[in-house]
Order: sequence, then structure tokens, then C-alpha cells
Amino acid sequence: MAERDDEWTALSRFFEPRVGSRRAFGPNVLSRDMDLYHDLDMQPKAIGTALNDWAEQFGIDMSEFNLDFYYPTYKLTRWQFLITVGKSLYSKKAREVLGGRLLTLGMLEEAMIKRKWSI
Repeated sequence: MAERDDEWTALSRFFEPRVGSRRAFGPNVLSRDMDLYHDLDMQPKAIGTALNDWAEQFGIDMSEFNLDFYYPTYKLTRWQFLITVGKSLYSKKAREVLGGRLLTLGMLEEAMIKRKWSI
């Protein structure tokens, strides 16, 4: 458990300055279930940059990571996005594209422990 605590502390210290102040009073409180986009209000471009820095700093093999898997709308043009919104009324796949997938701090912590992204 101590190793896990060490990894969590390092991860929290890495992300605290990148997410800015989300609370009016007191320090940020990060938790393992927080999603980088939905909970921490990071945009996909900023997430990509942060994850590159994080992987380099902590020696994480990111060869199996694909940001588009988690945030598929990021690569869509405005026109493609609008078409996907229209399709979402009847298409499960379109709804999945719009919703994306969770990319949580807990997932990053697991990768730090394994030294490889494999989630």
C-alpha cells in the first residue's frame, strides 16, 4: 500500500498545478475517480500535452495509448461533429463518440505502478 500511496502523491503533485484552482476556498482535492476532461475541465489538447510530460517524467511506456480512443470528438471537424450530434438521436455508436470514455487519475496511477499504459 505504501508504493500506491507514493505513486498517488507523485501523481497528485504533478496534476495540481495543471488543473488550476477548482475550489473557491482551500486546496484542490483530487481523487482517483476524477476524469481529466469531465471533472478536471482539461481540454483534450491540454490532456495530451500533460500526459506526454507525465509519461516522460515518470518513465511510463505510452506505446499503447491513443488519446482519440478517450476523446473521439477531438479529431472531428465542426461539420463532422454536427453530423454526429444528429446521428446520436438513433445511433448508439454516435452517442459513444460524443460521450467519449473516462480517463481517470486512478487509471494514470495504475500505469505509474506498472510503468506502462495498458488499461
